Amino acid sequence: MRSWVALLSILLIGPSFAQPTPFKASYSANIDLLIDVPVTATRELVKTSTGTWRFTNRASAFMAKQSETSELKFSHGEWSPLLYNYERSLFGRSRSISVDFDEAGGRITTLVNGDPWNQPWESAVQDRLSYQLQLREDLKSGRQQLDYRIADGGQIKSYQFNRLGEELLRTPAGTFLCEKLQLVRAGQQHTTLIWMAKELDYLTIRLIRIDADGKEHLLNLKSVEFYD
Repeated sequence: MRSWVALLSILLIGPSFAQPTPFKASYSANIDLLIDVPVTATRELVKTSTGTWRFTNRASAFMAKQSETSELKFSHGEWSPLLYNYERSLFGRSRSISVDFDEAGGRITTLVNGDPWNQPWESAVQDRLSYQLQLREDLKSGRQQLDYRIADGGQIKSYQFNRLGEELLRTPAGTFLCEKLQLVRAGQQHTTLIWMAKELDYLTIRLIRIDADGKEHLLNLKSVEFYD
C-alpha cells in the first residue's frame, strides 16, 4: 500500500530537479580576440544573495581581455536569463553589449555600445552564455533534441547540437568520458565541436572552433572546483 502511495505522490508532484552546483573552472585557451592569442580563461557559476544565479566567462591576455556575464534564474530544470553583459578590450579599444530580458514589460532590449534595439519578449529564449547551462540540463535529463533560440544582436538565432557519440578525453584536470557534440547554425563559416563530461554534470571539458581556413581555436580544461 505504501509503495502505491509513494508512486501516486511522484505522479502528482511531477519530476524533481536537482539544484545546480556552483563551480569555478579554469581553462587554457587560444581564442580570437581580433588577434589570435593564448589566454587564460575561467568560467564560474555562483548563486547570489537574492536567489538568482550568475554565470561568468572571462578570458585575458596581454593588452586584451573579454568577459561575459549572465544573470539568470533556475526553476524545474529550466534556465531563464534576466540580463546579459559582454565586454571586450583590445589595445585600449572597447566594445560592450547588454541584453535585458524584461518579461513583465514584454520586450528584450539589446544595447550595443549604447545603441538600443527592442524586440518582443519570448519564453525559452536564451542569451549567448545561458544556453550553455541549459544544454547541460538537457543532457542530464536525456533530452534528445538539443536546439536553442538565442537573443543576439537584436535577432533571435537558432543553435542546434548534433550528438557525435561518446569519447574518452584526457585533460590536465583528469580523464573523462564525454558526450561529443557539434554546433550547427544557419550560415556558419566555421565548425564548433564540444566535449562535455558526464561525471561532472556535463561541464564543458574541451571546445574547438575550426575556421573556414582550417585555423583552430581551443578551450581545454585545466582544473575545476565545485562548491557546496
